[in-house]
Amino acid sequence: MSEDFRPGVRLRRVARELRRWREQLNLTGTQAAKLVRWSPSKLSKVENAQQPIPGVDVLALAIVYEIDEAERDRVFRAALSASDPGWWQDYDEDALVSAAQDFVELESEATLLRTFKPDLIPGLLQTERYAMELARAWIPRPSELTVRQRAEARTTRQARLTDENPLHIDAVIGEAALRQQVGGPTVMRAQLETLLDRAAQQHITVRVLPLGVGAYPAMGTSFEMLSFAEEHYTDVVYVENLLKGTYLEEPDEVEAYTRQFEGVRDSALDPEASAGRIREILAEPAP
Repeated sequence: MSEDFRPGVRLRRVARELRRWREQLNLTGTQAAKLVRWSPSKLSKVENAQQPIPGVDVLALAIVYEIDEAERDRVFRAALSASDPGWWQDYDEDALVSAAQDFVELESEATLLRTFKPDLIPGLLQTERYAMELARAWIPRPSELTVRQRAEARTTRQARLTDENPLHIDAVIGEAALRQQVGGPTVMRAQLETLLDRAAQQHITVRVLPLGVGAYPAMGTSFEMLSFAEEHYTDVVYVENLLKGTYLEEPDEVEAYTRQFEGVRDSALDPEASAGRIREILAEPAP
């Protein structure tokens, strides 16, 4: 495998589908490779997305596994588009690190984003100025070009909120994030006003976790969960630390985070009261 080859989320999905085809027939990798006249090594690379997956390879496996036509065609089309560039590929590694690139790719295909951010406005709800101030605070401070690219990347992602099939968002935001003066009073006023505008949209729900709530589920963490329209696509949890992001897709992991999100959502104010709290903060004198 080329050191420069990095499979995107879409390619990894195709690989998982091909592996699922084999496993549902209870075939070992060696047995399946023999059927399709491949080496076990090639099959392993395909199933683990360690190389590009041509559509013809999908068709070959579909034939030997006797996959029905509709499913065969779906995965075939997915393989053909797996390497198509997305807008996020216009940004260099400083603007979108690898894990974040993968998240953006997943986000572009998702139908629902559940996000819990105790100290930060979620990326899809950020203003450009807010995003730029976050980028400038990084150590070491990035160049102004990278700052602009990072902010532009976040605001470009927001096109998903206004397309024909908009991404639904269920966000729980800590009150501390609303009070943190990122960029100063002017920037934060615009950010809170934008948050109210977004929350008024039918497909966006914003709940505020008030400062006085006490201990709550998932305290000390933040995470995001993506859901998809396709039944065979499992929910994905994304957690991030200072240096990298991690994806969790195992059913027990997803279930654990689902329970925590439901708990923290229950601890938050309802959407109407949350909008009221944001207005209250806007009405307070500037610090």
